[in-house]
Amino acid sequence: MIAPVLLPKWLGPPRDQPVYGGAWGLGAGGGGGSSSSNGNGNSGGAWGKGGGWGPWPYVPSQAEVCEAYLGAPGLDLAKGGGISLVLTADPGDFSGTPEAHHIIANLKHKVVKPRSSSVCGGLYFGELMGQAALVVTTGIGPTAAGLCTQELLTACGSAVTELIYFGTSGWSPQLGGVLNPPDCGGANPSRKITRVGDVCISPVSVNWVCKKSTWTLQAQGFPNQCFRPAEVAGPNATALYGECLFATDNLDANLALADSLMAAARSARGRAALPHRNNLVTGQEQKYWGLMAEGTGETYPAVSGEDMPVVWDYTQCAEVDGQFFFTGAPWEIKARDYAAQAISTALGFAKPGSGARDSVDATEVIAVSAMEGVGVAEALEKYHRLDSTPRRIPYTNVRTLSNWIHHPVGRKPGSSGASAEWDIFQEVPEDYVNGYAYAIATGSVTILSLFQQRCLAGLELGSIAAADPEQAQLLAAALGRHGLGGLALWAQQGGSGAAAAAAAAGGGAASGKAPGEGAGVSVAAALGGRRGGAAGVGAGSGAAWAEELAKKAKLCTFTVDYS
Repeated sequence: MIAPVLLPKWLGPPRDQPVYGGAWGLGAGGGGGSSSSNGNGNSGGAWGKGGGWGPWPYVPSQAEVCEAYLGAPGLDLAKGGGISLVLTADPGDFSGTPEAHHIIANLKHKVVKPRSSSVCGGLYFGELMGQAALVVTTGIGPTAAGLCTQELLTACGSAVTELIYFGTSGWSPQLGGVLNPPDCGGANPSRKITRVGDVCISPVSVNWVCKKSTWTLQAQGFPNQCFRPAEVAGPNATALYGECLFATDNLDANLALADSLMAAARSARGRAALPHRNNLVTGQEQKYWGLMAEGTGETYPAVSGEDMPVVWDYTQCAEVDGQFFFTGAPWEIKARDYAAQAISTALGFAKPGSGARDSVDATEVIAVSAMEGVGVAEALEKYHRLDSTPRRIPYTNVRTLSNWIHHPVGRKPGSSGASAEWDIFQEVPEDYVNGYAYAIATGSVTILSLFQQRCLAGLELGSIAAADPEQAQLLAAALGRHGLGGLALWAQQGGSGAAAAAAAAGGGAASGKAPGEGAGVSVAAALGGRRGGAAGVGAGSGAAWAEELAKKAKLCTFTVDYS
């Protein structure tokens, strides 16, 4: 069954004619049993709730199934415009701080689902700055994440408009790595180092465990740290492992969602909301990079607690996942090979003719060591293949750096030349408390900034409706056809009236902008706040709605309590 999505009166067709996927939807009321009826029918010939036509049992709509699953009957998800799904892994068992802590703290009107009634580790439904959100702890590992995601999609897939997976992770110490064999004569120039709290926004992930190799091949360079472990087969050998490289499913919509997150995180408002590193985190970083400089002989940028985290994008970073926390330069080198392969696969499928590069190599990327992205991506990929799936769900990962995936390295005494040997210079104990707490804070701000941007854009959207009702209808139709991520893509590609709508929303011209800027994101961000936009709508003009929203601007705020 397909649940109806009802839009505000100024933003769509009449209320008794729900829209879904760009066509008339299927209603939950009694009456006709045809999917072509004007919003009053149920699917597959089943009769609606209010009908008295015969002995057939009442079949609940997908919206009603989801509302029952959430424990919030009468929620009217169709009217609200759908749910943003935010997933995290660790409930606090590993680092002491739940990864969803700050997001749940900003969730209003919470409905908590008992842990005993779900395979997920915790479910909290409510509103983030006026927008319906389901914040879920999946549990640690790809299996737990995949099982939880499958349960959520089975119950509420038709109501979910986007999925963001957030968590802490280990990273390459710098863009392109510190060591790159076979040239082991020296460490790479410092270029861009990575810092605790940095953010990687990318829908791309690859399963690290998908490798076929003998011990002789895998460890042939040991104990030298500057070698590349060799394999017989890697993650693209689907005949051996099944799907291991997740880079193409629903890619354009996923990248559009990633662009929206990047735009919010890199905006002046998003940057201002980020907390500074405390002395404990900064001290750990200074020790790490001081030892790295001593071991490699390279000069690295000065590390200060006043520096703000860097937001890295899907051309630079990707998750390399598995239930194996690898530590060591050779594994970091191999992980970057995997990351580069996954990113190259993704860019090769992105927007033909856009000018995007279709390949990168290991000297240009960061490997992000995590676990859950491949579990979520596989669950979504299989869900998207079902005939019963009403539309694809945009998805991306937000991963923050809590630690590095190898210790400082140094050339062995007396070793020189291009084939010089390297060793661990000195181990730096990992801080599983302070580094993780800061990484959780910066990732939370990144996600909350997106919801804030949409909430504020809702004010501007009222002006669009008041000034041009025809444009409002056009945007409503695009929303119904494409969903959140797809709508961003539609606008970025100059869909009918997109530039004019963006100009009305203050987005400027669509051309000449970097990813995450310009018309597309302005329109997508505005319509992304559908839940907030629907509140209080139904009577009066768009101008009256804009005036009402202006009074509610205080809803567009959040706090992240980090010190």
